Amino acid sequence: MKQVLLGGVALAAMGLAVAPPASAADSNVISGLQLKISGFIGFQSTLVLSDSQHSSLDRDYDFQSNARVIFDVKNVTDSGLEYGGRIRFDSVNRRDDVNVTRVYTYLKGAFGTLTFGDAPTVADDIGYVYVHDDLVGNMGAGAMDFGELLDGDFPLGGGNFYSINATYLAGLTNQDTRIKYTSPTFNGFSFAVDFTPVVGGADHAGNGGRNDLFNDDETYYENVVTGGVNYQDTFGDWSVRGAATAAYGHGTQTSASGANPHGNDLEVYTLGGQVGYQDFHASVNWTHNESIAVSEKPVDTVIGDISYQTGPFLASLSYAYTWSDKGNGLDSSFGSGEDLKDNHIVGANVTYTLAPGLNTYAEVIYEKQNFRTGQDFENANLITGVILGF
Repeated sequence: MKQVLLGGVALAAMGLAVAPPASAADSNVISGLQLKISGFIGFQSTLVLSDSQHSSLDRDYDFQSNARVIFDVKNVTDSGLEYGGRIRFDSVNRRDDVNVTRVYTYLKGAFGTLTFGDAPTVADDIGYVYVHDDLVGNMGAGAMDFGELLDGDFPLGGGNFYSINATYLAGLTNQDTRIKYTSPTFNGFSFAVDFTPVVGGADHAGNGGRNDLFNDDETYYENVVTGGVNYQDTFGDWSVRGAATAAYGHGTQTSASGANPHGNDLEVYTLGGQVGYQDFHASVNWTHNESIAVSEKPVDTVIGDISYQTGPFLASLSYAYTWSDKGNGLDSSFGSGEDLKDNHIVGANVTYTLAPGLNTYAEVIYEKQNFRTGQDFENANLITGVILGF
């Protein structure tokens, strides 16, 4: 990572930049502005071990590459007020060109943190409980869904029904434009709440302008409020965390082919816990999608992870189980299956730090989607890769 001190003239030349509340771990700047540039470059190869459509595949392997670039800016006034912002570019590759996934500013003080812009929702800030991702991130390897096990991007199919919070099946995203308040931490406890006027793709985020005053086939919900409570502390060799969130919003309906064809409201709850003892860590998280755009029935997911980390080595084993009542309308994207009954995903990952900022990983992921009618979907992949953090 690079750190450069810039004056006010440099900030004006830059136009806009951003530093997240998480950057408070960095040394404070008493005067002037601090710019930090960071990011990731990753490569991975995927081999299909089995697939319901294996006989029709022209090849059973593929390569993927991706990059992320982050610009963070912050300052701390003599009175102790911290302010700054973040711009993050994702999907820096020749297929997607580039996606802007974070553009926000923040104010942080004894009162807590206020965030304005395209920033992570509380449903993800607090509602995301998955210890493998925490550990691999601390190694400098977790980014862009590379090596993130059951939070990966499932490059050769699958992974389209489970949830870790409301940013999965329910349709919320961290790119939606919102206002968020996060409280200070009191004896390990904190809470947060945010408000988003409209949820529905890139045309309704950032500079939507007048377009945000109208619903179209990309619009999911309006007037979305999410809130959450988090507890996190350490006791000697033990670390514990507990988190709960709720998300509510009014459904919008435009046409039968739209993002929310039935105008379903948003109502999602999560409850998760995490514990660590020396080199061993475990987490479990439950997401209850009571009402969401893509399903006519509630959909639940429980995901658990057990990890062991020592020195430069991390090993993780994860399992996710998703189920829904009959008549949910969740159909297969890979065959004739209709009306999802349940979904099982199991994965194992090994990550190793080769050098500072350079990590390699290998993981195997197996998934089975069972439907009430039509063809089930079954898939298993071996993924290996390398990721450079800077």
